[in-house]
Amino acid sequence: MPVFQRTTLSDAIVTLAPGMIRGHDDFVHIRGHEVALNPLINGVSFWENTHSVFSAGLSPDVIETANVMTGGFPAEYGNRFGGVIDIVTRSGLRMENRGAVTVSGGDAGRRRVGGEFGGRRGRFGYFMFGSVVDSDRFLSPPDREAVHDAARGAHVFTQFESTVGPLGLVRAVFMGDGTDFEIPKTARDAVLRPLATARQDTRQQTAIVGWTGVVNDMAVTASAYQRWSRARLFPAAGPLTVRAQGTRTLSTLGGKIDVTRFSGRHALKVGVDAVRLRPQENLAYNYEGYLEFTHLVGLPHIHVAGQSIDFAGAESGGQVSAYVQDSIRAGSRVTVDIGLRVDRYDLIVSKTHASPRVNLAFQIGDATVIHASYNHFFVPPPIEGVLSSSAGLTRSIEEIAVALPPLEPIVEDQVEGGVTTRLGPVQLALSSYVRETDNPVHTTIWPDSRIYSYASFDRARAYGLEAKAEVTSLFASGVSGYLNYALGRGEFQNPVTGGFVTEAAHIAETNRFLAPMDQTHTLTGGLTYRHAATGLWLGSAIEYGSGTPMGHGGAGHEHPEGAADHVDVPSSGGAPRVPGHFTAAVSLGVNLLRDSQRRAKLTLQFDVENIANNIYLIAQEGEFSPAQFSIPRLLSITAKLRF
Repeated sequence: MPVFQRTTLSDAIVTLAPGMIRGHDDFVHIRGHEVALNPLINGVSFWENTHSVFSAGLSPDVIETANVMTGGFPAEYGNRFGGVIDIVTRSGLRMENRGAVTVSGGDAGRRRVGGEFGGRRGRFGYFMFGSVVDSDRFLSPPDREAVHDAARGAHVFTQFESTVGPLGLVRAVFMGDGTDFEIPKTARDAVLRPLATARQDTRQQTAIVGWTGVVNDMAVTASAYQRWSRARLFPAAGPLTVRAQGTRTLSTLGGKIDVTRFSGRHALKVGVDAVRLRPQENLAYNYEGYLEFTHLVGLPHIHVAGQSIDFAGAESGGQVSAYVQDSIRAGSRVTVDIGLRVDRYDLIVSKTHASPRVNLAFQIGDATVIHASYNHFFVPPPIEGVLSSSAGLTRSIEEIAVALPPLEPIVEDQVEGGVTTRLGPVQLALSSYVRETDNPVHTTIWPDSRIYSYASFDRARAYGLEAKAEVTSLFASGVSGYLNYALGRGEFQNPVTGGFVTEAAHIAETNRFLAPMDQTHTLTGGLTYRHAATGLWLGSAIEYGSGTPMGHGGAGHEHPEGAADHVDVPSSGGAPRVPGHFTAAVSLGVNLLRDSQRRAKLTLQFDVENIANNIYLIAQEGEFSPAQFSIPRLLSITAKLRF
């Protein structure tokens, strides 16, 4: 992948599995989910959204392997089910006291410097990584030209491991991440509201200490984990603008233990995970200046009682989860995975819920597997803005004037079936799914700000067909690649039942409408050729999306500046869509100064993103949400020196 597409976890995985859709504010949606990605870091799941506007995230450069799952979840997985990314971080135990320095630069002021070093001393292994990134184009801007869109970020990662003989492996991970970035604005804003220059920063510190060993023929994994994270929004200045500022902090403290025992045809696994959460939020929102601006230029608007909303709150709560699952070899060709997960959630609202899971796989011949599953999910409300979203702040929106109830946990059922097979060097997979959801959540962006809250709707439904082809065994000829296709549909059902929303129609109506992440056709792929003798390699990537809905159910709206015309698509609610898009990227590299084992000491890489310079509209969710435009053609060059 182009180096600058590996800056955040969301960007790094959005093209790697079927059904991942780019949405508003650079969110990644999976199978109709607003809260999509659930990364597990060495078996530990944290609750923060990985997207840049919510958290400092995790650098993909520290990942050794990442297993992406979108269905057929065993009972051990909880909390988020758009896509689970089971990450194993890089280990010094598998390195040879080696390191590397990487320097990248390119268009749009993009610069990156990173370094890593790892190795082992006897039973002790270590790995250290750090990087600094600058960019003049960070978030997807609301205009074709990126105005006031600079950012700087840094990541630090250390991992220490030690084998302790028969007692197993001890691992300690420490991470620090931070980003400072500007909130982009339009060219019209730069002229009419030159001082409207809001910005935001995020900070995150994480520690995980874990142990893996064998006790009385049972495999045991235990972890203790901690995280502190903060996101701060700094207000814009000048007249004709909202003055919005806010701070969200979250303290996380938890522990988990899993025990697995193999007996005959059974692999029985039980586990407990307990986490304590302490969110704190402070919010100040003054609407007066922006209301004047909407009258000046003819934009849609709302009315805020007293022109301002203020909130401050702190809560303590958490969740205790326990599960049991059994993977049964019912025959030489049949595997059945059955399990039950029980979650006790207690933060603002209290709920206890049991989630049964059944997954079945049947092998035909040597290369074909048919699989089917029924999974029941319990999803706690998103942790970002959970306090302000549940504080009844809709009483200050004059068009609504009543306080909505707090956010409730999401409850879902997903049925999935499919087949995987191998034809020569090509691995093929085809699956279909139906997901029914009660209390689905969706983000609400406050007008003229990047304050995010959540609203829960009555119901949602998503269904689709996904196909994947992967070339994995042509490495002798230097060729590898993949192709993903997804046919999907997602619908929400009004009314809004809790949380915070600014559009009164969502409370009064009971209709169905296309989910903002509904995209009928999505296609992604990549192909790489490596020439072993010369060290040259060439990689390419493609992405196609047929377009997501604009607005909710065809309500009146304006075209974003620079957006192409679009047409209504016959569908539930009749919502028009943004135009479809097709983009491609190419990378050319060479490995130099290779040793006797053909390991390169110097790699040079040249990347071209969006070759055709197709600046397309990614999303335009609603009348109070800014548009998001794609990157133009961008060039970059990278040098990586290994030592």
